[in-house]
Amino acid sequence: MTTTSNRSRDAFSFQETARILGISAKKLSGICQFFDAHADDEWELIEGEFFEYEPGQARSRRFYEEGVMALAKYLEEKEGGSILAKIYEFFTQHRARVTRTLVKRRIIQVTQDRSSIQIRGDLVFLEQRSFVRVLGTNGKGMAGTITRIQEESSGLEGAEGLEIGVHFDSFEGKDQRHWSQRGIVRLAKTMRDKGRITKARKAWVKAVADVAEECFEVQRKLLESHEARVKEAKDKVRQRALRKDGSGCAISGYKPSESDQYSVELEAHHLFDASSRPDLAAYEENLIAISSSIHRNFHKWMGAKPCEPKDFVDYLLGNEMSHFDGSPSVKKRKEQKLQKLMNRLELLQARFEGNHLLY
Repeated sequence: MTTTSNRSRDAFSFQETARILGISAKKLSGICQFFDAHADDEWELIEGEFFEYEPGQARSRRFYEEGVMALAKYLEEKEGGSILAKIYEFFTQHRARVTRTLVKRRIIQVTQDRSSIQIRGDLVFLEQRSFVRVLGTNGKGMAGTITRIQEESSGLEGAEGLEIGVHFDSFEGKDQRHWSQRGIVRLAKTMRDKGRITKARKAWVKAVADVAEECFEVQRKLLESHEARVKEAKDKVRQRALRKDGSGCAISGYKPSESDQYSVELEAHHLFDASSRPDLAAYEENLIAISSSIHRNFHKWMGAKPCEPKDFVDYLLGNEMSHFDGSPSVKKRKEQKLQKLMNRLELLQARFEGNHLLY
């Protein structure tokens, strides 16, 4: 199971890493021992950069994307094209799929904060801090690569340098220079071909150079259609609750009625807050139809904090339990409804808490 070490980096468990690489856990353990045993060779796994230890379990690792790529690169060099041709073919296909997924995930992560990106035409520009995160480098490595590109392209006709508005740009009200996917690919290619970096890092920047533009194009379309998709999802949830066999308000069960002068209005509420979890904003399972008054009271109770399903559970238990009372003839049905609702909220919380993204 993929775990999240903090709010910015995902890590794969040891078993999951073995499955991603298509090898046994025993073989992965042997490779790790080889990496650790030879400090003076070109292969190494650096704690904090390529892996971390399971909390409280110093002998159990979980790997970051860079660690998975380093291991995949090692397997490619040690086993590709030999008597293990079938395995090599498997690794080739599997690696391509894994690479696409890993880079896509990193791009999804860095584009979650809409305030850190700018879209101009078909280009997505990232703040520099997100830019270096995609490349897996730092400010020094980035500066050195830029200098190398400028030196190589100087005076050479047809050489692609770094062009403002294409590879990078500055935006009004933003302190940091922003870099586009074209800039990311340009630097990734130079780091791959000219960078004085380890093979593990070259494996990562090669992956970025190969698929970043395609991934950014997909993400750009998702970002541009975000508001429309959110509206569509909210309309679907609300209309589903309003159908003849729909449940109405998930708490009170009330539906709008033309004959009732105090008729309720139904609204779709984001259980994981839409601003802090844009990846879930158009996900129908993250929406619940409730009356406008309950919706309003919940957010008043929450204040300015971003909400999660567990907050809705706390609010429900402390403020709205009267909706699940009633005569003995209806109480059992209402208790079943409450139990079903609680199960749904707890499952949603468990699946996506800790910034575990929707892919």
